[in-house]
Amino acid sequence: MKYAILAGGHGSRFVKEGVATPKPMIEVMGQPMIGRLVELLQNCGAETISIAANPRMEGFIPYLESLRAKYGNVVINPVITENSYESLLAATNCLDGKFIGMTVDTIFPLGEFRAYAKAVEEMAADESVMGLTRYIDDESPLYARINGEGEIIDYRYGGEPFAGGAIVSAGLYGLDRECMDAVKNSGHYPESLSDFQRTLATRTAIKVLPFEFSRAFDIDNLHDLGQANEFINELNCSVNV
Repeated sequence: MKYAILAGGHGSRFVKEGVATPKPMIEVMGQPMIGRLVELLQNCGAETISIAANPRMEGFIPYLESLRAKYGNVVINPVITENSYESLLAATNCLDGKFIGMTVDTIFPLGEFRAYAKAVEEMAADESVMGLTRYIDDESPLYARINGEGEIIDYRYGGEPFAGGAIVSAGLYGLDRECMDAVKNSGHYPESLSDFQRTLATRTAIKVLPFEFSRAFDIDNLHDLGQANEFINELNCSVNV
């Protein structure tokens, strides 16, 4: 499987909290979050890991170069983007076939992720598989609407969930080039990842299928960082029992 990691932004929320360390270099479980994520993907048999990387983040590109030297399958795309959709474009432009996109701060159970990667590998040419979760720890979550045939047909950012239960984006995007081209040809230029997902579901012929994670979230602030460490400790303990 090929993977795309989005790290072309500015980490503005952490900056507002007074954190000087570039977001991808902030440590999770004693390891820079970008290094931990790359290592997890290597353990999942990654063919290619393409990273959209902001070159203005101090020490970020040299660290990525050390990962590339270690693993050999890391592709570095230096880019400063205006929004998360542009980061997705930058990270996936060099990828063909099927791939999974994610932000640099995504936290998920590894066993469930392996099953998710298999679902993406098996999706048809006119399909995408989006990660969802009923675990909600966000002030403005991206709610998904699922129809009776089990397809995601819409997304809504914040507010109240759709009828049928609250389920939200898990920040994992199973895609291929047909999906990317369908959005480009939709007549609407997305302004964010959430806008990209809604465009894919509402403005293209792609079938957007859900894959539910028991728990998944992004590290948006210092509170989330502590929560991430606790969650990973819980997962490690459950594996060792």
